[in-house]
Amino acid sequence: MPAVLVLEDDPAVRTTLCTMLTLAGFTTHYAVTVDDALAILGSEHVDAVSLDVRVPDPKGLERSGLSLLTILRETPAYAAVPALIFTGMPLSVEEEDVARKLNAPVFYKPQPYSVLIQHLNRQLQPRPAPPRFDN
Repeated sequence: MPAVLVLEDDPAVRTTLCTMLTLAGFTTHYAVTVDDALAILGSEHVDAVSLDVRVPDPKGLERSGLSLLTILRETPAYAAVPALIFTGMPLSVEEEDVARKLNAPVFYKPQPYSVLIQHLNRQLQPRPAPPRFDN
């Protein structure tokens, strides 16, 4: 079963999203802060991530879901992991640019969870091998 890391600080959204993902055949790990997410990434296998943008940062470093996305894309083991942004707050033009450049589509709450699940399923489908060209 593919594993999804859910970074979400709203308990109701987190519980519902994790439940829906589990019912759809995913294993879920959840985090409330970037530090929690980094700890999970360091100890668990993760195939995809769902990131809320505005999450608490107890260390006061103002890290967000976009900060974690940047870290993932700079880490070879996670550079190609499918990611999506799931947020209730409109993103600034700069934040939208970051998400687009880092290959993470943005979904706004409320969004049917089925849309997120369909997106993850498409992203996690095995890709066919490119054709071989023999000389």
